Amino acid sequence: MGDVRYIPFILLFINALLFTAGSTSVQEGENVDLQPFVKVGSKHYLVTHGLEMNWFEAVHFCRSYDSDLLTIESLAEKNALYLHLSPLWKISQMRVWTSSNDLSVEGTFMSLNSGRPMLYTFWGQNEPNNAGDGEDCVEVILRSDLYFINDNNCSTQMQVICEKRSPLNARNSATKSNFENITENCGLKKLVEVFLQSANVLNCRA
Repeated sequence: MGDVRYIPFILLFINALLFTAGSTSVQEGENVDLQPFVKVGSKHYLVTHGLEMNWFEAVHFCRSYDSDLLTIESLAEKNALYLHLSPLWKISQMRVWTSSNDLSVEGTFMSLNSGRPMLYTFWGQNEPNNAGDGEDCVEVILRSDLYFINDNNCSTQMQVICEKRSPLNARNSATKSNFENITENCGLKKLVEVFLQSANVLNCRA
């Protein structure tokens, strides 16, 4: 009978746990808003307007948004990006930096994002050509109906597109899933049931 006095404290503790978990979930859900990033295909992009930087500045700019320079890794991604970008630019040409470069070994183009060779290429005619022995960074050129990549001097001023490495909604899903597993394993409901069924569970004198 004396142990019944512990029930309010246990219920209060469980309620606090559930409230904290619920609050965390809601907070994470609100963070799913990736503005100013826009979902295109399977990635989230930040497309800048009227902002031009050299390749190194562009790298730092994207990192300041917890993201990386554009890396086109498949035909599907290339096409999705083209459909998204075409209506946005009412100019004759658009040139954007990518994360790829051959700064380490001439002719071996690597992705700064992954540290691995480029997965997908769509070089322009006779490219890459390392013109003037000084083109080490890769750009995307969108000109009318032409859409290709080209090596260029890293100090050239280009427009910037950043992409999210790990979209927050993916992190939130993983976090929520982990929390649900932990909650299930802890068996909070079982704790209450066991306590109510046995007066000796929290009997410290026993």
